Amino acid sequence: MAGMMTGLLLLLLAGVTESRVVDLQKRVFGGETCEDTDRRYHVKLIPRNGKKDSLCGGSLISRDWILTAAHCVPDGWTVTAVLNEHPDPTKAVPVKAQPFPRTDDQKRFHDIMLLKLDVPAINFPTVNLPDCGKRPRLVQIAGIGDKRVYKDNIKRNSKLAKTLQCASTTVVSCPSSKVLRNNRVCSRDYEHLICYQSKEVDATGGDSGEGVVFNGMIYGVHSASSPKACASPGKAMDVCEYRDWITEVTRLTFP
Repeated sequence: MAGMMTGLLLLLLAGVTESRVVDLQKRVFGGETCEDTDRRYHVKLIPRNGKKDSLCGGSLISRDWILTAAHCVPDGWTVTAVLNEHPDPTKAVPVKAQPFPRTDDQKRFHDIMLLKLDVPAINFPTVNLPDCGKRPRLVQIAGIGDKRVYKDNIKRNSKLAKTLQCASTTVVSCPSSKVLRNNRVCSRDYEHLICYQSKEVDATGGDSGEGVVFNGMIYGVHSASSPKACASPGKAMDVCEYRDWITEVTRLTFP
């Protein structure tokens, strides 16, 4: 795993002073951009419903398939997958993608989705599926969500990062299966979660669907995080728990 992993998004400890916030921002901003050779499989997703656009991340797992969070593309929305966005957005390649149909049970309990590209992504880097016999304790997260926080430690979600941000964080026990949407607790209880938390690392709005990675393998798909920086663990769907479904749909094999 690349050694550059530093702060993904601005993370603050509860009770810090305003002057401390400024110091921490400077330190985190100093080395958070993903290395050019890292996360080449990153996909920027732009879902649309005809009236507005949204933003999520995804991971290219083969020439035909992207793995992302299901809430990123609600029923009836279309989605453009922007390949090769990192490290040079001027060389990005937009491709239309179609959500693979999901059952009602999947929609209710499983925040994970496969998107099939309309045109195969030939010669684009892909991320490896996980070795489910070896569960990592340290993972890498990434995203382009807003890195700022307010004085009360609430994350901002209005200004995107100019470059893909990477950070390492620690896998922890999940305190609850309930997820957050628009700073409110959803009624849905998603199954098969892995969680991660650090005193100085977190994800924010716009980072949903990004891969949670260890040693070049995707172990999770980021689903939700607390509206307050570092207040509670981030949550991702556990890719290993969807091994049979992913294999059946994509014909890809796990290690």
